[in-house]
Amino acid sequence: MNLDLVLFDMDGLVFDSETVYFEANQIAAKELGLANYTFDYYQQYIGAGDDAMVAGMIRDYGDEKVVAQFMERSKALVHPLVKQGELKIKPGFHELVSYLKAKQTKIYLASSNFISEINFFLENTGLSGTFDGIISADDVAKAKPAPDIFLAAWEKAGCPPKEKCLVLEDSLNGIKAANNAQLPVAMVPDCIAPNDYARQNTVAIVADLAKIKNL
Repeated sequence: MNLDLVLFDMDGLVFDSETVYFEANQIAAKELGLANYTFDYYQQYIGAGDDAMVAGMIRDYGDEKVVAQFMERSKALVHPLVKQGELKIKPGFHELVSYLKAKQTKIYLASSNFISEINFFLENTGLSGTFDGIISADDVAKAKPAPDIFLAAWEKAGCPPKEKCLVLEDSLNGIKAANNAQLPVAMVPDCIAPNDYARQNTVAIVADLAKIKNL
């Protein structure tokens, strides 16, 4: 069965952006004296959006002003890294997109990131115009694991039958969001290894995007 719609997450799914984000975060944390900013701490916010990260850091570090400085400094560090070519496209992306376009399947980007960052990434990696539509954190009230982003993208695509849609995600928050939206989801792991929840709540777990063609 051909699919009508495939929804792509962005960070960690289209781009190896978590590596860039964590590098920027670590530099900012060191500059501001935020102790114990480890990858284990960082990964709990993967796929959840900036608001969840800010709220969690204020809770854990107790200084709203410093957390705001951390976020601002981190973002300032990301852009130079992207412009230097540090942001890599994930393996299999171009192959899968070519396959889906040949099948006339709509492809949408549904990301917890903000549209300004999404456009910056697409422009600096030559992917502007690749997607038929984009839904960002700017378009919804709640980020993942709430279903808002995926439902907004599904509605924008014309509400095709949900059984003929597929969400592609790398994060547990993203899988939960797809489940909450009652949309089928496949996982392509990035920084987070699949756990029992991921194995029980996805249609497949594959090593790279190109293997999605085999589903």
